[in-house]
Amino acid sequence: MDTFSSPYPTWVEIDLDAVAQNTRAVHQIAGVPLMAVVKSNAYGFGAPQIARTVLAVGAEALALARFGEARVLREAGITAPILVFGMVTPPEVDEAIAQQVTLTLHSFETAELFAQRAHTVDKPVRVHLKVDTGFGRLGVLPEEVSDLAQACRTMSGITVDGIYSHLAMADETPDHPVTRQQIDRFTHVLDGLQTAGLRPRWAHLGNSAAAFGLPAARFDMVRVGTALLGMKPFYFQPFPAVLKRVISWKAQVASCRLLPGDWGVSYGHEYVTAGPEWIATLPVGYGDGFRRLPGNQVLIEGQRVPVVGRVCNDMCMVRLPHAVPVGSQVVVIGKQGDEEITTDELIDRWHTSQADIVSGINLRVPRVYIPVGNGLDRSENIELT
Repeated sequence: MDTFSSPYPTWVEIDLDAVAQNTRAVHQIAGVPLMAVVKSNAYGFGAPQIARTVLAVGAEALALARFGEARVLREAGITAPILVFGMVTPPEVDEAIAQQVTLTLHSFETAELFAQRAHTVDKPVRVHLKVDTGFGRLGVLPEEVSDLAQACRTMSGITVDGIYSHLAMADETPDHPVTRQQIDRFTHVLDGLQTAGLRPRWAHLGNSAAAFGLPAARFDMVRVGTALLGMKPFYFQPFPAVLKRVISWKAQVASCRLLPGDWGVSYGHEYVTAGPEWIATLPVGYGDGFRRLPGNQVLIEGQRVPVVGRVCNDMCMVRLPHAVPVGSQVVVIGKQGDEEITTDELIDRWHTSQADIVSGINLRVPRVYIPVGNGLDRSENIELT
């Protein structure tokens, strides 16, 4: 049995040293400045902690989905450049100007809003133009970009620092025709802006997948999130040797009982014991982000054991080959002995993406941070949220 003790029934360990190593690796491979994507609380890993780590080892800027996330980082004392991808309200524009946060300009209507708010507070708003090269979400169409850039030049109060788009198929395969088409469209837009004297300093298109396998999509900067956090950039390739796993989700056995044969387990009695069976109860459920789907497994004593019966909101049950002590360590995601359950594996089992898996771990599950250059033997340095 693993002798590591925790004050929590279930918790997530985040290895900041692995985050630092991954950041260095991505930076070296891409060969251009790195914008670290820490949206959605850094996919559940903790935005302030991840942001500080990546900035300390070479990331030049940060990216977030909403302004409220940028506010959290500024309040945490992080002064690095920040780009907000999503929409903002008029009060948020005012605050963004005051906090020196860069916003996404994705329409002519948004340009009018930004110019109006900049005039009201008598300070410019910094923006990156968003062009829709084939994602169908936010952004002006390629043929509208020059007009939007020219409108920004004539409007007072808007400073255009960058332009970007987003790839739809890069993590599926690097040579997908849609990806090639998006790169070509983006390149054509930049050529037009260059000719008109309107090209901004920063042009960025590449995500984690592009940083690893699409040199043509790197341009002036790459935007990388999941790869920094130990998730593979391509679904169709093995986990890259240059990256380190970052997350481990653990728990402790709450109960271990020998149930008699023909005994129902959990709601609906979808599982009934075939004979006397050792059934352990774990303090992990779908309320924590452990999906209520068939085929789940966890690691106990370095062995895979099956989850039996329906996963409950706060608990689940597993079938064991023998009794284990209460408090025995359980690994939901991570390594124990020679066995490992990764987010790669859960992609197929849970029919979703790696980012969805880790972002879905509820914040009621405490995050335990293993500092850079330290291990679990240095528990006094572990930061808890």
